Amino acid sequence: MKTIATIALAAGIALSPVVAQAAFQGPAATPNSANNMTVSEVLSLKLDREYVCMTGNIVNKVMTDHEKYTFSDATGSMIVDIDDKIFAGQDVTPQTKIRICGEVDTETFKPNEFDAEGLQILR
Repeated sequence: MKTIATIALAAGIALSPVVAQAAFQGPAATPNSANNMTVSEVLSLKLDREYVCMTGNIVNKVMTDHEKYTFSDATGSMIVDIDDKIFAGQDVTPQTKIRICGEVDTETFKPNEFDAEGLQILR
């Protein structure tokens, strides 16, 4: 029985370099390579779960949900969902210019919303 286990282990080790070589070799998508869009463009999107980034300001907190905020840029405003962990201890005020990246939630009977997956303070 030990011989079968030893052969199986040796075969697994021998095949592992082949598996490692089969991995994707090329650039990875990053938040910096995501589509930069305005609020107006995000509100008009029809494709659900598209990953985009927006630059602007959080102008207030939506009173009905502790993780929803109004995000604004020169083209308009929309509701964004920013989990507490996304802030990562950073203080953000209405005067703080930020870049948020995440997924768009397209809606049929109400305006699109945005689920933030990253937040960067711009200086």
